[in-house]
Amino acid sequence: MAVKKAGCERQMASQKDISHPAIDSNGHLSLEVSAGEAGSRVDRMLGRALAPHYSRSYLTALLVEGILTVDGKTVRPAFRVSTGTMIEGDLGEPTDALPGPEPMDLEIIHEDESIIIVNKPTDLIIHPGSGSRSGTLINGLLHRYPEVSVVGRAERPGIVHRLDKNTTGVMVVARTNEAARSLVNQFKAKTVEKTYVAIVWGEMPFDSDWIELQIGPHPAHPQLRAVVSDGGQTASTFYEVKERLGVASLVQVTPRSGRTHQIRVHLEHLGFPVIGDVQYGRLALESYRRWITHLPEPPVLGRQALHAQTLSFEHPVTGERVEYEAPLPSDMEDLIEKFRSAKE
Repeated sequence: MAVKKAGCERQMASQKDISHPAIDSNGHLSLEVSAGEAGSRVDRMLGRALAPHYSRSYLTALLVEGILTVDGKTVRPAFRVSTGTMIEGDLGEPTDALPGPEPMDLEIIHEDESIIIVNKPTDLIIHPGSGSRSGTLINGLLHRYPEVSVVGRAERPGIVHRLDKNTTGVMVVARTNEAARSLVNQFKAKTVEKTYVAIVWGEMPFDSDWIELQIGPHPAHPQLRAVVSDGGQTASTFYEVKERLGVASLVQVTPRSGRTHQIRVHLEHLGFPVIGDVQYGRLALESYRRWITHLPEPPVLGRQALHAQTLSFEHPVTGERVEYEAPLPSDMEDLIEKFRSAKE
């Protein structure tokens, strides 16, 4: 029999779908709060108790709708439970919001009890979204670190920041909710320091400079970003030229704000787009294609030449300032060498 409430229709789960001592064959939950969970938020406690069968966002919705009750009463997701409290209700069908674990070859730079440092390869999406339910970084992390499933948002567990699909480099993932809170607060306070390496078209006129330009939706393509004169978000980027490569420049970039596509938009606006960027610098990409036809061994680069090199923050547990680095990937190394050879 279907259960309806507040416009939410759910089919009852069968016992073959889930095996959990607090859930009967009809999908009814009867869970008594243990002493170890006393004082916890009810939504987080349920997320821990019922993972990976049900995501925390799904359980939160059931609490809000009153389908799940605490001692027979409807409570808010932030309600703090006590020892012996009974949580009951019809769970219905497990949600698919929580990404599933998948074996994946990931390069782990560092791991401890609270954080995981990953060197993200190119062509890897961070978390499931429209059209990408599997094959993401989250799917791979859940296979290796199943405890991440109850950290933060159910659809993107453990994620406190992101890199674009075709940007490589260092990322931090939270392994506990305490670590997630600490890292999110540090990103908000702008105390996390990040450096990127980019290879851009053109010889930049200054050895270093600040780019202080607002960023907002592109007037013609709302899905993209652009530098705007007013009404945008403040954005600050520092760059330093590390090597002049003739028709290109190797630069180190430090964003002081975290706007979407900030580095790519700022560099493109100055007239020095990141090589290989098909969204910001399409015309320059055509020039790149013409350039490589004259080389005996064209460089292998099927994405934007942008790499997150270092990441520095306060460790969530020790409070010590830590820094992690991901080496430059081989495709960017190859491109640099081709430019050096052509320059000679």
